[in-house]
Amino acid sequence: MEVNKIDNIVFTSGLNSKLLIKEKLIRTKKKEIYFYSNYGIEANYRNNKAIALANDICAQIFVKLSKILNLKLKFPLFITAYEDKDLVDSREAQNFCIVDTRKVLNNEAPYPGLSIFFQNFKNLKYINDITEEQYKNKKTSSSHFLSPFVHEWLHVIQLDSIYQKFGYGGQCFFLNNLYPKKNNTITGYDLLKILETKVVSKKENEIIFDILGEYATGSQNQYLEIFSETLTKFICDSIRGTQIVKNPFDLLKNTPLEFQILFRKICSFE
Repeated sequence: MEVNKIDNIVFTSGLNSKLLIKEKLIRTKKKEIYFYSNYGIEANYRNNKAIALANDICAQIFVKLSKILNLKLKFPLFITAYEDKDLVDSREAQNFCIVDTRKVLNNEAPYPGLSIFFQNFKNLKYINDITEEQYKNKKTSSSHFLSPFVHEWLHVIQLDSIYQKFGYGGQCFFLNNLYPKKNNTITGYDLLKILETKVVSKKENEIIFDILGEYATGSQNQYLEIFSETLTKFICDSIRGTQIVKNPFDLLKNTPLEFQILFRKICSFE
């Protein structure tokens, strides 16, 4: 892993001095307006420059990835930063995506499904250091500072894929309009209820740990987390600077065959 020392700061996880300068100069309200006019994403960064910049880079990456894969990848409906004290449910993960209409923050209306939430951390240097530490301790699949953001965007993309195929069928007004019911024996929302409790075998978890780290071996939402952690790893491995320069699936093909078979199993919900 390349290490550059600039002004006594050590960069090991994709962060660099140019991005730190951009972080200081970014205007969060301007980015919120830009996101809505260009991507249809409502955003409330709560003046957090780091979250605004990271999500801006994520959008650029997924636009490029859409072209590489010749797919129209779904973007989040809403992005916001939050303080722990504002959470309705204190058991939420550090960053998370919701699948259905739900009240998440105190004193605010329910958010639509496909909304993602990022803890209001201090700056990119902080998330860089935390991500690097988690990766070194074999907790997560990537050390790249963008990986927590890419991970949540991928949850949205997976949910969109499920709802496109099976229809939605839940309580979210926005999602019912986006994904009308289909003539399936199961709706996308019902399928998610199954996937939230579906786990892999002990032997399969050993394979997952070797490639993705500990986080993807947990029993909570395991099928969803394996999907996001896998593609987070290979998307972040495909980034040079802040530009995606490779097809992540080409990197996935270089993994052990047993992992590829397992990933196909996850994607087909078996």
